[in-house]
Parts: sequence; structure tokens; C-alpha cells
Amino acid sequence: MPRKVFNKRSVSPLIATVLLISFAVALGSVVLNWGRNLDISRPGDACSGVAIKMRNIADAEVCYAGSGSGTYINFVIDNTGGIDIDGLGIWITGEKGTKLLDPNNMSIKKGQLLDVKDKSIVYDSSTYGAIKSIQFFPKVMGVDTLEICSGNSVKANKIKAC
Repeated sequence: MPRKVFNKRSVSPLIATVLLISFAVALGSVVLNWGRNLDISRPGDACSGVAIKMRNIADAEVCYAGSGSGTYINFVIDNTGGIDIDGLGIWITGEKGTKLLDPNNMSIKKGQLLDVKDKSIVYDSSTYGAIKSIQFFPKVMGVDTLEICSGNSVKANKIKAC
């Protein structure tokens, strides 16, 4: 029985591999861009509209004055979010330890500033050491309690003496 030879041309394995890889990369970038724009916040999440920003004070985000147990900090925080902030937690990291402050009177209305330039936020530098960083956690009123919005916190690394 005679063999029939067809002149069929096909794609070489190297070109097929390159095409498959480029297709996978293109599909992966489409999925990643879609996922980046996806809002995964829970419905009714109290922290969904919270955003704060640090303002500079004399080339620093936070400045401190005083010494020992009389050390105090000054800062300016801008509420750039869409809702009022009902409280503020302050986590200060020192060379010897950390201190969590929970002042009661730190509320910021939507679109306004909180300008602390007095001795109301006291830090004991003799116990916790020199300040290395300070993190601010906004708090908002949830259904029945004050919720901490840790995902919306800001960290101040530029800290200088006032």
C-alpha cells in the first residue's frame, strides 16, 4: 500500500511554548489589575471611609519637647476621609519599650485638622527611651462600640525635637 505524504506545516514546539507563556502572562496581568480595583471591604464596615494623613511640623512629622516623665509630643493630623473620626490611639515605640496612649478627647471632623501643640500627650522617655517611631490609629463609632481602624493607621518616622 502506497503512503501518502502530505505537505503539512505546523508550529514548532519553541514558538508554541513562547505563545503559551505570553498568553499566560497577559491573562495574569488582566486578573491582577481586576483584583487591584476590587473593593473587598465588608458591607457596613465602619472603617471604610476613614483616611488620615500626617502634616509636617518644622521638617518633621512629629516633634517632642521636655525630658524624663515630662516629655510631650506635638503633631498635626489631617482627616482626609469621608467620615468623622471619633478617637485616636497613639502607639509610641521607644528604644527601651513601647507605650500605647488612648486619649479621650481626640476627635477630628471630616475635612479638618487635629493640631496638638500643647502638653496634652505625655510620654515617659526615662522609662521607654528615646522615641523611634509613632503610629496613629483612627477610631470610629461602629454600631454600638468604638472600632479601631488599624488598617488606616499612619506611622511617623521623622521625629525631631521642637
